[in-house]
Amino acid sequence: MITKIRGSATVLLFLAPCAYLVWAGLTARLGANPVEKVIHITGDWALNFLILAIASRTLLNLSYLRWIALYHKASGRAAFLYATLHVLTYAAAEHNFSVSEILVDAATHTRIIFGTLAYASITAAVVMMGPVIIKRISYERLRGLHKAAVYTAATTSAIHYVWLVKKDIRTPLIYGAVIAVLAAHRVITKITEGKRPA
Repeated sequence: MITKIRGSATVLLFLAPCAYLVWAGLTARLGANPVEKVIHITGDWALNFLILAIASRTLLNLSYLRWIALYHKASGRAAFLYATLHVLTYAAAEHNFSVSEILVDAATHTRIIFGTLAYASITAAVVMMGPVIIKRISYERLRGLHKAAVYTAATTSAIHYVWLVKKDIRTPLIYGAVIAVLAAHRVITKITEGKRPA
């Protein structure tokens, strides 16, 4: 019963930014450029939930609180959801889903290159957790590939953010610092585990 309540509360919590966007859109509270606002908000929450997924995994490894796994999985899925909304809004509003126009934009703007890498990485991370892939690849190898994809997505997302804002880069630098700390902890933990006697 408690698990179901936690699960429902988690879904509602992670869908809150999306609900806000719908409410803000219906009540004309998205400002003078609503499309740009939607692109920025969905991008911000994609990165927020991606970092939360990494942080919750770290916390799960450090504690015996197994219920944290629920938030780890949900935050990863939420990150992919908002990243997809971010990409779809950009592709529809700015290029009308024209692949050729998007490719030209990517070739001339560094932020689009890193944004594309970020979305490709988070998509790969999600696909790796699919039942078909899990059946074909060993769990240990798959886990390593999944973590690499997640950290690549987080890193390229932060770089994408830096190139987007250009002038005031304090916020993306904070994101980058958090990602760096989590990555450093992962590396140190891996090295420490490797030095433990069998």
